[in-house]
Amino acid sequence: MAIKEQIIKKATDLPHIFRMDVDDSGLLQEVAVVKEDGDGTIYYIPIAPLHQIDKQRLKKIVTNIHADKYSLWELLSQATLSNGMNALDFFHYNCVKVKRPKGALASRETLGNVTGNISDKVIGSDFANPAEAMLDPNTKQFI
Repeated sequence: MAIKEQIIKKATDLPHIFRMDVDDSGLLQEVAVVKEDGDGTIYYIPIAPLHQIDKQRLKKIVTNIHADKYSLWELLSQATLSNGMNALDFFHYNCVKVKRPKGALASRETLGNVTGNISDKVIGSDFANPAEAMLDPNTKQFI
């Protein structure tokens, strides 16, 4: 198995806000790191393309008094935006991107994880055809 390259994040003065090379161009872009998986995968919000209102919403959340004590995922899930929407729902559906380190698996659903509880029966073999339910079995005519 190939060794995974770790994604480099450079911290800023704000909690959860980092500079990261998200597109492997060598340029560092400001991002809000929402979550990190054990395999090195980073879920992030790119800051530059956000509308000014969304930047203000995000800054209010990351400068909260408890922002350094909880993950951004948790902070967003507990915040309600001025439009009444949950912040995690809003940012997750509209803005969150994923960066996986080189050498990471594309999916955790591997063939090795499949259990052997599969039947050899044909799917649907236990069902009767409702159209034939009222047929005489010998003459195949409706009763």
